[in-house]
Order: sequence, then C-alpha cells, then structure tokens
Amino acid sequence: MHKTLLILGITLSILSCEHRPNENGRDKTPPNFLFCIADDWSYPHAGAYGDVVVRTPNFDRIARDGILFTNARTASPSCSPSRAAILTGQEMWRLEEGGLLFGALPNKFPVYTHLLEDHGYKVGFTGKSYGPADLKRGGWTKNPTGTGYQALELEAPDGIRATDYAGNFAAFLEQIDDTNPFCFWYGASEPHRRYQYGIGAANGFDLKNIKIPDFLPDTEETRNDVADYYFEIEWFDRHLGKMMQLLAERGLLENTVIVVTSDNGMPFPRAKSNLYNYGDQIPLAIRWGSGALKVRFTDQPVSLTDIAPTFLELAGLEIPEPMTGRSLAPLLLGVTDEPPREFVVTALERHTIARPENKGYPMRAIHTRDMTYIHNFEPTRWPMGDPDFDAWPQGIYGDIDGGASKTLFLKNPDQWPKLFKLSFGKRIAEELYDDRRDPFQMENLAVDPEWQAEKEALKRMLFTYLKQTKDPRILGLSPWDEYPFAGGPGWRWEE
Repeated sequence: MHKTLLILGITLSILSCEHRPNENGRDKTPPNFLFCIADDWSYPHAGAYGDVVVRTPNFDRIARDGILFTNARTASPSCSPSRAAILTGQEMWRLEEGGLLFGALPNKFPVYTHLLEDHGYKVGFTGKSYGPADLKRGGWTKNPTGTGYQALELEAPDGIRATDYAGNFAAFLEQIDDTNPFCFWYGASEPHRRYQYGIGAANGFDLKNIKIPDFLPDTEETRNDVADYYFEIEWFDRHLGKMMQLLAERGLLENTVIVVTSDNGMPFPRAKSNLYNYGDQIPLAIRWGSGALKVRFTDQPVSLTDIAPTFLELAGLEIPEPMTGRSLAPLLLGVTDEPPREFVVTALERHTIARPENKGYPMRAIHTRDMTYIHNFEPTRWPMGDPDFDAWPQGIYGDIDGGASKTLFLKNPDQWPKLFKLSFGKRIAEELYDDRRDPFQMENLAVDPEWQAEKEALKRMLFTYLKQTKDPRILGLSPWDEYPFAGGPGWRWEE
C-alpha cells in the first residue's frame, strides 16, 4: 500500500477548509489540474535548463514559480505507452496492449481522469490525447483523457498542427462554474516530425549557437534540423503562455496545478524510441500558485507514472493499489520526511513495425541520479529496425523517425562510422553509462572490468523491481510480439 497517509491527511484537511488562502496565497479549495504535454521534446531543451537558443519563457516561468525537475523520465520513449502509463500511473509492462504504440489500452485499468471525473471534476482535452491506439478494441467509448475540444483552428506553418490549443482551452473554461474543479489535458503535436526544413533559421535561430548532441554529426543539416525542432518547441510554449493568461483572467491561476512535460525525447537518431538520456529523459516543471514552493528544483529521479497518484492525492482521493507511480505531493506540500527515490525504471517493447513478424526490441533501463544500466533482451535483433525492412511510414531502420538527420546518416554511412553504429547498429545485451562524465552516453562501461561491481548492483536493483512489479518479460513471457498493430497505410486515428 502506498505510504501516503500523512500527506493524504494534510490534503484532506486542506480540502475541508472554505476559500481561505494559505501562507503562499494559494486557495485551499480542491485544486484544478492543467496537464501540458509536448510530443517528442527532450531534456535539456528549455531556457530553464540553460539552453541559450530555444526560447521557452512560459515553461521557464513554471519552473521559476514552482519546481524544476532535472532527472525526470518517461515510462517508455514511445507516444502511446508513455501516455498510457501517465493516465494509469503504472509501468508500461503492466498494461498489456497499452504498452505498445498503436496498441489498445484495456479499459479495465483505472485512469486518473475518470477517477477525478467520478468525484466532480470537469475533464477535457485538446490536441493529441492518448494514442495513437485502437480505442474500440480497448473498450473505450471516448478517449480516456476526457471530452475533446478540437473545433477551433488557426493558421499554422507547414508541418504544425492547426489546432488552436489555447482557443479550445478557453472554450472548455466556458463550461466551468464555481462548483466544478477541472482537469484538462493540453496535448500538443509539436515538436513531433515532420518539420518544414529551414523554418527555424528563417525565424531567427542562429545556427552557430546550437549545441549538437555528441551522438549526431555536427553539420549544417543537423543544425537546421535541431533549429526546426526548436521552432516547434516554441510553438508549444506560446500556447502554454496563452493558457496561463486565460487562467489568470478568470482568477483560476493560483489554485491550478500546472504540469509541463513531454511524452518522450526528440525524434532524432539515438533519442526517441531509445532508453538513452535523449530518448527517455524529459523536461518537467510543476507550478501550484505563485508563492515559492519548499523545493525549487530537484535532481531526484522521478517518473511520469507519478503524475496520476500526485493528482489523486492532491484532490483528496485514494490512490488505487495497482498504481506503481509515487506521488509527488510531498514535494509540492513541503513534507520532508519522505525518503528520496533512488532510481526510476524505463522500458520499451515494440515501437513501430520495423522488423519481420511484428517483433519489437525489448529493453529495460534503470536510472539513478548518476548512472544508467540498460538490459537488451534480444541483442540479435536490430534495435532500430532491420536495415532491409521497409517500415511504414519511416522506411528502413523504422524505429527512427524520418527527417534530415536520419537522411544524412543513411546517405553517408561511412563518413561517421562510430556515430552510425551507435545509432543504427546492433548492441550487446548490457550497457552501462556514467551520466556524470558521459551525458551523451557514448562509452559503454559494461565491458570494463573496473565497472563490474557497479553494473551488477544496478542489474540486481533493476531485476528486483521488475519482479516486484510483475514484468512478464522477467517472468518468462513475451506477449507483446503477439499483439496486433493497429496502424498502417490508410489507418485513421480517431481521437
């Protein structure tokens, strides 16, 4: 059972009060929740993390007024399983088909949106919600993120979704009255590919100031590719700012818990669909009222599975037993006797159909503050898809999104042989990285005799956790290769 009795008692005492501000000027009525999730945005690409090129003033404001997390991880670096884990507060391997892209999350799993809705919350979303997935096969009559608000659109550059996210949030707020706390999901489709090549440079990004991760070739093509990715991050951030302004105008800002994050890392080689830092480490900031919280930033490992229990606890509701996430309410409420988490675990089974017979590339990783250990369960397979398998819609090496950086590699595989192998080549079963001195994870220490004790200790911690949480992969089962893939040419995602 979750050790939340102390915090729950504090929360319930808050909820029993009438509209009285606390010492930070925060309203003590049940909080509203605005969950803002970008699509394919990596840590550390925000001003609050020290990036001097991308402009994210609204994310930075959330971080300045609230808590900035420097070691936050998605549960899985793939759209659908990441979002399923957020909604359920559970690790992706516990969610059956919900652990796959284009899968089907069974509706038997409780989701925080429905639990809040059952207790009087108004629940809605705009933009990209849970998916892409087969909702009907999962038993859902509507998207588990709530009622969709998608009608309003605006002019957008090529490659960017035309949905007026902020306008649709305003339409949702029109349905709110004083008796309804709300929970809203703002799901941008940005910075997911495809990008309009050169749009970043055309909008003022100085290419020479962009820092290219060490695992990518430093060329004009990759600098433009990253600048175009930055442009779409800024699009997401601008809508966030408009939503905060809407809340302020309605007097709702100070009692709204605002969470800003991403489902997984950037859509580049050795990033998205990998358990390396640029694949599963994501930005995260949480604001609740303008007063400074007890903790301004933390390098404690946290997981996006923590969002569901956090929201439920702050709303004064019981956290369901199946949730493996750990509530962040102690940090938000300033309770200091909760022991800090030592690690989080991330996972991937199947991303796209990038290999014959629907096979994925199963892997698990454990991340501490300083180290990463990755276990690849099928090292004979190609981790990013087979080099001769034409995967829809990405082509060969189908688990890497198509774009300028991938094309550059494929056209010049011999120009950067080490980098090409790191992104496209096969891997050994075990990987170990010292994130303190090797943040781009270029040197695998698993084969170094001096690091064997560290490797074995992390492996034991990982496998113990997987057994405790009943990972089928550890129990000798592998159902994911058998689950159908809902996507394909002509398939339409119904939100």
